[in-house]
Amino acid sequence: MESNAFTIARDGAVATVTLAKPESGNRLLIEEVRALGRAIRSLGEEPGIKAVTVRARGEAFCLGRLPPAAAQAPKSALAIRAAVTQPILDLYADLRATPVPIIAVVQGDARGFGCALAGQCDLTIAADTARFALPEMDINLPPTLAMSAVLGKLPPKRLLHMVYTRRAIDAAEALMLGLVSEVAPRAALDEAVARTLASITDRSRAALCAVKEYMTVAPHADPLGASRLAANLLAAVLASPDEG
Repeated sequence: MESNAFTIARDGAVATVTLAKPESGNRLLIEEVRALGRAIRSLGEEPGIKAVTVRARGEAFCLGRLPPAAAQAPKSALAIRAAVTQPILDLYADLRATPVPIIAVVQGDARGFGCALAGQCDLTIAADTARFALPEMDINLPPTLAMSAVLGKLPPKRLLHMVYTRRAIDAAEALMLGLVSEVAPRAALDEAVARTLASITDRSRAALCAVKEYMTVAPHADPLGASRLAANLLAAVLASPDEG
């Protein structure tokens, strides 16, 4: 599953995917975006894994995507959808379908696709040096795909402010708005991640997966459907105490 864009490691019940293109700010080609989503989902489906972390080498978390060479760029609307937009949507779908929690560890700038990737993860732990931005309108590119990834995480007016002004927000503001779940000093980032992982991995995989499934589905269900799903998931876990 590894590629030149990222590495994979396992440590007990935790799998780690590390973006490994620091020389380019961990910008990803579209085929690398597709491979990243598949790798995360595959790792999360391994029976012994209870959490997947997404990290990055270098100063930046991810500065976005690398566009294809002009000669390789698709020309028609259908070709653009198949070659450019669908792989990004597929990554979002893979992250949602990953049965265990995914934790983004953001040590630096997360721009464009990088901001969307951090926001799409279930938890995002950021260093106080991290910054988040959706700057695509600098080149008159509506960042609708990235917006779809954080639509339920940010208040609409703040999301529009980020998009229209292209201004970066720091980790403290991202925490206040709900884009990240915890902020730690840069020097203590690994300690903060370790504490969170310890709290996750001492729980059963079945319980963790039930929480992930509920939060993936329930916000889009009507109240009756959300409550019935809650009851059914809880019943399934209580009736399966030996499912690790």
